[in-house]
Amino acid sequence: MYTIKISSCNNIKDGTIEIEKGKLNIKYGINGTGKTTIAKSIYFHDSNDELQNLKSFFSDALPRVEITPELKTVLVFNEDFVNQFVFLEEDIIQNSFEVFLKTPKYDEQKEKLDKRLETLHQIFMDNQEITKLKSLLQSIFSKFTLTEKGGIKKSGVYKSLLSKQNLYNIPAELDGYKPFISNTDINIAWIEWKNKGDDYDISGCCPYCTEKINRDDHNKRKAVFQNTYKKSDSKNLKDILDLFLELKNFIKEDKYKELISYIKSDTDEQLIECIVGKLICEIRLIISRLDTIESFGRKRRFLADISELESYVKGMRLPGEFDIFGGAQIESIIANINDKVSELLKEIKVLKSELGTLKSIMNATIKASQKDINEFLNTAGINYELQINVNEYDENQSKTILKQCYSGDKTEVKNVRNHLSWGEKNAFSLVLFMYYAYTQNPDLIILDDPISSFDSNKKYAIMHRLFKNIGRREVSFENKTVLLLTHDFEPITDFLVVGKLDEHKATASYIWNENKVVQEQIIDINNDIKLITDSYIDLSTDPSLNIVSRIAFLRKLCEVNACKEDWGYSYEILSCLIHGSELRKKVGNRLYETIPQNEIDKGINHIRIYIPDFEFEFLKNNVYSISHLKKLYLDERNSYFKIQIFRAMRELEKTNEIEISKLDSAWYKFIDGSYHIENDLLHFLDLKKFNIVPEYILDKVNSIMDRL
Repeated sequence: MYTIKISSCNNIKDGTIEIEKGKLNIKYGINGTGKTTIAKSIYFHDSNDELQNLKSFFSDALPRVEITPELKTVLVFNEDFVNQFVFLEEDIIQNSFEVFLKTPKYDEQKEKLDKRLETLHQIFMDNQEITKLKSLLQSIFSKFTLTEKGGIKKSGVYKSLLSKQNLYNIPAELDGYKPFISNTDINIAWIEWKNKGDDYDISGCCPYCTEKINRDDHNKRKAVFQNTYKKSDSKNLKDILDLFLELKNFIKEDKYKELISYIKSDTDEQLIECIVGKLICEIRLIISRLDTIESFGRKRRFLADISELESYVKGMRLPGEFDIFGGAQIESIIANINDKVSELLKEIKVLKSELGTLKSIMNATIKASQKDINEFLNTAGINYELQINVNEYDENQSKTILKQCYSGDKTEVKNVRNHLSWGEKNAFSLVLFMYYAYTQNPDLIILDDPISSFDSNKKYAIMHRLFKNIGRREVSFENKTVLLLTHDFEPITDFLVVGKLDEHKATASYIWNENKVVQEQIIDINNDIKLITDSYIDLSTDPSLNIVSRIAFLRKLCEVNACKEDWGYSYEILSCLIHGSELRKKVGNRLYETIPQNEIDKGINHIRIYIPDFEFEFLKNNVYSISHLKKLYLDERNSYFKIQIFRAMRELEKTNEIEISKLDSAWYKFIDGSYHIENDLLHFLDLKKFNIVPEYILDKVNSIMDRL
């Protein structure tokens, strides 16, 4: 049981409600109670900034919500959900994969498969020598840029490497600088220093030692040096040779010597291009195979075509012989990898089977989800169908689309929001919300007046799909903790009175707001909810009830019985009494005739079955007067019965003092008698026990009565 205390939120100064865990908790209340405030305050209970937006206008106190025990996750179906999650451009709902496909069966099978793949993946990745080799190869490969045709661009490192004159092939004019250029500890820094010093070469003296120089010889050396040695080129060459040195143990000895000798000597450029090109080609191949191994088990594309799995695994195998690579270390790595690939190929049959099972689960889930939702749409009279499109290369990119069923071709609907009516969007959204809530598994689900504006057909379709565990049987609100805030009585009638939901799965209470304090009263299904006929009989025969209300209810009982025979005679007599007229009946527009005596006798005898001491003339002269009705009004404690007395007074007093403007539609309808809960329903709450009159209605009536 959750106990929720709300204070200083919008129109609620204080209020406490209770929610039973694992049940549908129906909180029935009239408009103005604060149902939406209750929903929002619970949803924002752990977000102080959001909660402050509910600050009351009648109090300086800060909004507060206390929930015991703690509620961690709450989902609310409201306009925000519709705007943020559903009917977004062409996609019916965000995260279609999570909502429709990621079922417990899917998770179970996917975890089983992932463990198998991850185990194989780890066998490869646990080998530190492989990891180290791959890192080295990537470092070397990153130094070169490939052309569209796969060749190597002559830029950057490769350009420096092809240079005829470099750190190892020093021009004759610079032979004096050889001790510095050849020293691998200082040469890069020295070349930078030497190039910077030339900026100060503006006199006949050496810019480094200030000695007199031969300007012609100096300028020749200077030109050769500047054309031959730049810090970037020299550093590029040094870095790549350092990397080649790390790679030495993985390359055939003769190939390594050949590669280095070509680079360090004045070798024909084509020879260098040939050996470096082969090296980069082999490096690229090895990296590609190692990448395939490393990513194995994480590629969703397996689901797209299981038949490709075998060729994919074979693509991990490394060639047994390379032109450049060779030696004990690389041969050991290649043998290790190829042995594991062979082992993996033996597992292919099992993997194919597991992948096939996973795909079958997805297909079955899609079929069940589409059937479930489309049957609901059909039952609710919504002429559209949902279609789930799975992206087998990445399930997370799956989408749902809507198709119209008005024509045989059932074309896709673009810009869904503009095609569905308000009622269709909200009915559809509720079922999508149910699927979404199922994936989120929150502690509490709140439905804020979700069905009150729908017709009976849609109400039935929606409520039964949400709670009756039909369709995709695992996807429903059954056994979930749900708070249904509603001013519609049908959920109580449908689920609890008629018994379409087990009593232990649902509970109902009446909530009302009196003087800004929300109160709650449990509804006893067996005693508090009355059939309309039983209730009218009970109320009209109750001697403790004021006579004006008894007569009003007996008149309604006549209407329920279609005013046939004795019920019709009784109705005419009671109507004359209520309107303060003689015993006459309407036979046309402003045409009346006296009721025959035999009909009067039958009608009064029938009335006395329910009101034994009924006397027409006595009641007309002594009860149905302004003064007596006002006294009855002041003595009456029940708000609903007070309204009935006020209606009777209004029939007698046709002055401006008591006339109500039809422009004030909300309470005009209530007073006029066309907006009562009992007019629309077969069942309703015990009017003697529950106060179903909105506070603002009674306040307005009291203000009128005070003036009389």
